[in-house]
Amino acid sequence: MKYFAIASLSLICLSLAATTSVQATTNISNESKSIAMMIAIEPSSQITPFQLVSLAYQGTYRSEGIPGFASLIFGYHYRQITAKDVIKAAIAAKQLTPATLTDRDYVSAVDLQLFSLDRPD
Repeated sequence: MKYFAIASLSLICLSLAATTSVQATTNISNESKSIAMMIAIEPSSQITPFQLVSLAYQGTYRSEGIPGFASLIFGYHYRQITAKDVIKAAIAAKQLTPATLTDRDYVSAVDLQLFSLDRPD
């Protein structure tokens, strides 16, 4: 009887652990797909300045000449990369409309996000 109870509890614990990890993997996979689709669907859907700088930091715009990670921070710090450069890269990647480049508020917000990357807490 004890063996049956221990075996049953072990089986229940294993099945709970397996289904929980499968659900977590599925949720993460679906979330990453929806984020990628949201960004790539159409250029008229505006990505936020935070999302833009995050994508630039992750190296999304390397093919447009914007380096990622520490090279992005270094380039911004030494004024080799500006907010307009990052916006132009997103326009070339068809993630922003060309009109975004003339939006002063958007350009300022991107510059602020780049500035925050350059400054340690």
